[in-house]
Amino acid sequence: MQSNQPTEDWQHLPRASITAERQYVGIKYTIYLLLIGTATVIQIKWLDLSPWWMWILAGLWTGFFLLQFVYVPKIRQRYFKYRVDDEFLVVEFGIFILRHVVTPLVKVQIIDTSSGPLLRRLNLMNMNVHTASGQIELPGLEVTQAGILRQRIERFAKLEEQEEESL
Repeated sequence: MQSNQPTEDWQHLPRASITAERQYVGIKYTIYLLLIGTATVIQIKWLDLSPWWMWILAGLWTGFFLLQFVYVPKIRQRYFKYRVDDEFLVVEFGIFILRHVVTPLVKVQIIDTSSGPLLRRLNLMNMNVHTASGQIELPGLEVTQAGILRQRIERFAKLEEQEEESL
């Protein structure tokens, strides 16, 4: 009896994606800190109000920052996996709620890659695979890995298009 196993193993996000996500979170939370600090200074200096809410926001900010800076990137890198076989792009992610998304390569309409300054510095890029029913995001792929993945999807989509034209 032949098993219905894929031709390729699961691929995980590269370790550099942890660094990229941490840099992004650091920038985002620095902006939040500046906004909260400015609001606190305005409240103390010009409005003569007690900044009791500052301690609540500081605690929430610190908790969310630690979660998103320390834990979330490692968890995403460990539990986000994908594979491409001859017919499907399969993505699996999640801890408490495990999502398993299977997309037929025939249904792919657009392959969108993007790379901002933080990702370019680490030789990474994001890839979005669009279908008529939605999109699948593959964050923080290595540039060479994303290029190979894009070519495989394009090649399969082109083969299917040629088969449809020949009918």
